[in-house]
Amino acid sequence: MYSESAELIKQRVRELKEPENFFDGVRLPDSFALPDNILLFYHDFSAPAPVAHHRYTLVFPLARMHYCIDQQEFDIAGGELLFIPPYARRFLKLHSAGYQRFFITFDLPSPQKYLPETYLNHLTKEAPFYLKKLFDLFPDGNPEELSLALYGFLTALSPGTTQAYPLRMSREIAAAVEFINENLHTQLNNCSIAAKVNMSTSNLARRFRKEMGIPLHKYIAGQRLEFARYYLQKTCMNTEEIARCCGFLSGSSFSHFFTSQTGVAPLSYRKAHRS
Repeated sequence: MYSESAELIKQRVRELKEPENFFDGVRLPDSFALPDNILLFYHDFSAPAPVAHHRYTLVFPLARMHYCIDQQEFDIAGGELLFIPPYARRFLKLHSAGYQRFFITFDLPSPQKYLPETYLNHLTKEAPFYLKKLFDLFPDGNPEELSLALYGFLTALSPGTTQAYPLRMSREIAAAVEFINENLHTQLNNCSIAAKVNMSTSNLARRFRKEMGIPLHKYIAGQRLEFARYYLQKTCMNTEEIARCCGFLSGSSFSHFFTSQTGVAPLSYRKAHRS
């Protein structure tokens, strides 16, 4: 091994130029970051409603399924993988052949150049090497090695070729969803949302339920709950601060909402799930 390394050095060293500054080398970009807070898990059921959250998500379907992300629908077969960026609305259609799928989710402080540029991706021949390392290292292996393995896996993906179909969602309802997700910290109500998308409140409620498959108030509640879980796990904010960030008038109203939705009080949830 040493002789091979020495021979390689002899062959390539003459290609190198002497640096003008012996303390200024190749640097990583200031914004570069590796995946963190990594989870690997399996689902064999479909969520009852569209969801969106703050984490990056990789989905590997183990059966043929119809996955919807924002304004696109994918009919996915084996060997394909979905990359879902934060806050992209996604759901699995109930007429899919199966619901078995493998997830990798993770946090990043900012978008990175090594992330896939498309929702749908194929695994290259290098991907299984990194995938095996991910399984071997999660959850008790070295965190740094796990992060590097996921970085390698992400770089070993190539854009998919499966055709995406537009979802049957009107421009108005898509605008309503975007407005909701960007204003969860405010006192949202049907009137303010309807005014934003130039619809009557009754028409908005009817069309939202028809196109999204869930009542408007339940969608808003679900999104606020997702944000609340994030703040409880990832920040030191008290319940009053979290209440304001999630659009509640008081900490007590937020606590009542959270407990009714999850079965546990906010601080008990934080204690059990704090990372």
